[in-house]
Amino acid sequence: MGKESRLKKVVVVADWDADGVVSAAEIYYSQKYREAFPHKGRAVVEMEPSGPRGFQDKAGSLSCGDIVVILDIPYTDEVKAGLKTYVDGCRERIESILYFDHHDSTLKRSRELEAEFGILLFYGVMPTSLIVRNTLEAAGIRLTPRLDNFVKGVAVLEGGGKAVGGFVSKSIVNLTASISKTLNRRRDPDVWRRYVEWLANPLPFEPTKLPGSGETIVDASLEESREADEEVKRVATDLAMSSVKLGIVSFVDARGKWKRPGASALASFIHKIVKTPVALLFERDDGVRVLVLRSSAGEAKMLAKELEELGLVEDLGGHENVATARLREDTTLERLTKGLRRASVSIVVKRNRG
Repeated sequence: MGKESRLKKVVVVADWDADGVVSAAEIYYSQKYREAFPHKGRAVVEMEPSGPRGFQDKAGSLSCGDIVVILDIPYTDEVKAGLKTYVDGCRERIESILYFDHHDSTLKRSRELEAEFGILLFYGVMPTSLIVRNTLEAAGIRLTPRLDNFVKGVAVLEGGGKAVGGFVSKSIVNLTASISKTLNRRRDPDVWRRYVEWLANPLPFEPTKLPGSGETIVDASLEESREADEEVKRVATDLAMSSVKLGIVSFVDARGKWKRPGASALASFIHKIVKTPVALLFERDDGVRVLVLRSSAGEAKMLAKELEELGLVEDLGGHENVATARLREDTTLERLTKGLRRASVSIVVKRNRG
């Protein structure tokens, strides 16, 4: 048996977006370059991107690891099924499973995570990459200045423009957003892994090229972002004209008009046009209806919670100003629009009470 096969294996599964890829880079850096977390010493690191949708299929193809780290993936029934498949197949090897996340659905089912799978949950009301950074710092592990800047860039994007993770330049924030758009458009695991490796690299100016092309990561991200923005702007302009005002919310029914990744970006562009919180309804290619809520002052998450309490949506995800939820099967368009009006009134009343 070779020396490499005797090393511990760390399996990292993280979301496709900026928060997921930066979180994965933090774990990759702390393990590969610092040999400190999650395993003290050398280890083989295997990395895979996945969202909650498709997690069950992804889990069935993962190799068994001694330590498993799940990052920025809201805990849903599909994730539960995937974890069960993975744990049942790798039970004899798994030593620990660490779960870093900030989504409400994960917190609400935290006891289930711990009881059924013995998972150690790291939860916080902040981007997952900030939770990871704080955990590493508590263990005496400091990130490189460049990687730390991307953590701050994610915090600005997910905090609605607020520098909740510390000050960072606008150029880093823009590049972070460009990386997220590139990954969502390409949905290529090899490209995602290359971004993780580039972000984690302690050599700050080493040019890294994407697989299958001569483009550097920075150039490819900025060009892809420009193309994505042009496409989304065209659709957003048309959809904004058809929006319906429901209390404080502009409701947009994008079913049949948008099925690709990037619905959050689409909602953000519409939000810039209409200048109010936006509720964007679209239907995925598997028939699931998803509501994306976008705001600038925390209304998105508040609206999502109000709609959940009304029994209209489930599987909440996202952040203060960008939230997502899946419509329940029995939620009709009429019930949804009435619910949005009611949720709007509730938010206004609560704010007036102070």
